[in-house]
Order: sequence, then structure tokens, then C-alpha cells
Amino acid sequence: MLNKYRYTFLMLFICLGLACFPVTLSTDHQIKQMMAVTLSVYAIARGLNGVISVAQGTEVSIEPMGVGLTLAPGQILDPLNDLIEQFSTILLTASASLGIQQIILFLSDQWGFRVGIIVLVLIAAIATLSSMVGVKQKRILLKTVLFLSVLRLLIPVSVMFSGTLQGLMQSQRDEAVMVLQTTQNEVETLTNREQEQPKGWFDSLKGKLDIESKLQQIRQQADRAVHAAVYLLAEFVLLMLLMPLLTLWLLSKLTKALIK
Repeated sequence: MLNKYRYTFLMLFICLGLACFPVTLSTDHQIKQMMAVTLSVYAIARGLNGVISVAQGTEVSIEPMGVGLTLAPGQILDPLNDLIEQFSTILLTASASLGIQQIILFLSDQWGFRVGIIVLVLIAAIATLSSMVGVKQKRILLKTVLFLSVLRLLIPVSVMFSGTLQGLMQSQRDEAVMVLQTTQNEVETLTNREQEQPKGWFDSLKGKLDIESKLQQIRQQADRAVHAAVYLLAEFVLLMLLMPLLTLWLLSKLTKALIK
């Protein structure tokens, strides 16, 4: 029984110490940086989606030597466009996840919240020594104190870990983003060419060959863009969505493990 009291008061003392100090000073910059990266990639994805939508709605008719030919270059971009739309949705969800974490971190460092934890620690300590409080009520108090305290600790750790991983992946992410930007520029160039109608049959033939060559380049670039989008999708799902869910799971397991 004495050992159990020592264990309980040790946990309460640690929770009291955590409540006395801010824990988000070192993570504020990281979470803002992660938010900036997410929104910048979202802007690029929406820009690419926009130029692809324009390309899908345009056709060019070329008549070299009287032979009609109609090209719809946007059709080869359909798979990429569908992926980019889903990717944009994931990025919005990731931004919302970061926003929620930022709000929780902000609130958890407010004096009112920290004083509330201190008051709960004192109440739990008194309840532990009191025979007037039932075992169930004592466990609820301890679980509440531990949950709030571990929440203040785990989320900053999760943000720091995610921010560190995002920094390590910066070169690969920059390469993937560059691929998407290059794809956007290529599609815009092709769309502008489609709007220029050649006059003579020789110009028409030359325009046909130029556009067909450009279409082949776009097809290859679209394949590269798909791989780049998949990589970015995996990175943001891992860091912005799975990591917070893993944090909540660890929070639940840790709270249950500390109070048996």
C-alpha cells in the first residue's frame, strides 16, 4: 500500500512540475513552418489543377494539306488531374490537422489551463489520502490529471518529431514540387500554342508536328508528376495525419498503463 502511494504521488509530482512550465516555446516555430510548407504545396497543386482544367477544355484543329486533325491534349492529363484533386483534399485535411494541434498547444500553455491542472493535482493528492473518496472517483481524478499532463507533453514531442522528419525530407520534397511546377509550365505553354491558329498549309503541318512533339513531352512529364504527387501525398499523410493519430493512440495507452 505504501509503495502504491509513493507511485501515485510521484506521478502527481511530475504532473505538477510539467504544469509549472510552458512546453510549446520550442515547437511554435516548427508548427508554423509545417503549416507554411503545407499551404505552399496546396497552392501549387491548385494551380496545376487549374491549368489542367483549362487544357482539358480546349481542342485544336489542324488541317495540313486539307486533312483534318483534332487534338485534345487535356485527355492525357486526366489521371494526373484526378490525383491532384485528391491530393488537394488531403492537403486541406493536413492543414486542418496542423491547425487543431496549434490550437491545442496554444490552449495547453495558457495559465488558466495550467492552473487547472495544478488544482486537479492537489485535489487528486488529497483524495488519494482521504478515505471519504471512493476508489472509482480516485481513478477518474488520476486519469484526468495524467491525460491532460501527457497531452501537453506528447503533442509538442509529436510536432518536433514531425518537423524534424519534414526537414530531413526537404530535398526530396523540393524535387517533387519542382516537378509539379514544371508540369504546370509545360501545360500552360501547350495551351497557349493551341490558341494560335496557323494560316497556311505548311504552317499547319509544322504546327501539327510541333504540338504532337509537345504532347509526347507532356505525357512523359505527366508520368513524372504522378510519381511526384504520390510521394508528396505519402509524406503529408504520414507526418500530418498518421502522426497525430499515433499520438492520440499513445496518449490513451500511456494513460491506461500508468493507472492500473
